[in-house]
Amino acid sequence: MMHQAVAAAIGAYLAHVYMGEAAAGAAWFGGMAALSNTVLLVWHMRSGAREPAQDPRRELAKLVRSSMERFFVVALLIAAGLGWLKLMPAPLLLGFVLGQLVLVVSTIISGIEKQ
Repeated sequence: MMHQAVAAAIGAYLAHVYMGEAAAGAAWFGGMAALSNTVLLVWHMRSGAREPAQDPRRELAKLVRSSMERFFVVALLIAAGLGWLKLMPAPLLLGFVLGQLVLVVSTIISGIEKQ
């Protein structure tokens, strides 16, 4: 999560330098949308780890529910950023993509380091 926050800050800074203040806010918002996805993922993982193992069907249902919750939260945040807040679309989406890429890359690197 820390890597995503740093990437969002760097992305917002670069957007500010190259595109202006409005782009920086949009990029920051996109990065925070990606971070909210990660926060929900970690919360679901930790709450699931505290519970004893259940029927595989129930576990699968929890997984699907978690995925749908995260999808809808991110979709609502992006829709709110583009519609209600009227943020610039390209920097917002680039900030989101950067945040998601940082999550994937940091997860892969931490998995390699554990081996």
